[in-house]
Amino acid sequence: MLRKLRSLPEPDMRREVLLERFDALEPEGVADFLAEVTAGAARRSVSHLVALEAASAAILASQAEARRYEHLAEVYRLAREAGQAAVLEVLVAARPLRGPIEATEAHGDPELTKLSLGERKYMARSHDRLRLERLLLDPEVSVIRNLLHNPSLVEADLVRLAARRPVRAEVLRVIYESPWGKRHRVRLALVHNPYTPTELALKLVGVLLARELRKVAADGNLHPLVRQAAARMQAER
Repeated sequence: MLRKLRSLPEPDMRREVLLERFDALEPEGVADFLAEVTAGAARRSVSHLVALEAASAAILASQAEARRYEHLAEVYRLAREAGQAAVLEVLVAARPLRGPIEATEAHGDPELTKLSLGERKYMARSHDRLRLERLLLDPEVSVIRNLLHNPSLVEADLVRLAARRPVRAEVLRVIYESPWGKRHRVRLALVHNPYTPTELALKLVGVLLARELRKVAADGNLHPLVRQAAARMQAER
C-alpha cells in the first residue's frame, strides 16, 4: 500500500484509494496500518509521509459519512486501549484553542466588504496586486477559494493568510485542502495558528522538522494536544 500510494500522482487519488482500503479492513487492520505510517513518518520516511498525508485526508473525508465515522471510532478505541498516541493524534477531532468565529465576527477590508459577495468573488480573479492583498482579508470562504486559484498570488500571501488572527476555521480549512496547503511554510503557519482546527494541526505536525517541533511544543498559544504531539515527536526523533 505504501508503494501504491507513492506511485499515484494526485492527492485526491491517494485519498480515494486509501478510503477503499480502510473500508475493506477490519478496525484492527486500520489501526495497525496507521501505527506503521505514523512510526515511519516520525523517521522522515518519504513513503510514510506520503501515506500519512493520504490517511489524514481520508480520515477528514470519513467524518461526513456515518458508516465510515463509526468504523474509525472503533479504530480510535483500539488505539486508545493499545496506548498508540501517534494514531490517536491522527484520528482526534477537538475544538481549536481559539474560535470558532462567525463570518460576521471576521472583519475584512472596510471598503471592499461594502461590495456584494458576487462582486468580490469576481474581483478575486483579477491581477491587481493591491486589490488582491485587500481581498485576502475577506471573511467569506468563497472569495478565498477564488483567490487560491489566482495565479497572481505568491507563497508569501498564503503564509500571511494562514497566520492571520482572528480568522474563520473554514478559511484555514480551504487553505489546507488547496495545493497551497502542500507548501511547507504554509503548513507551518497553519500549525502555529491557534484558530486552525485541531484535527488539521495534528495532522500537519508530523511533517515538521525537529527544530520546528521544538517551537511548536513551546508555543503557549497552541492547543495542548498540538503541543503534546510536537513534544512526543521531538522526543522520538
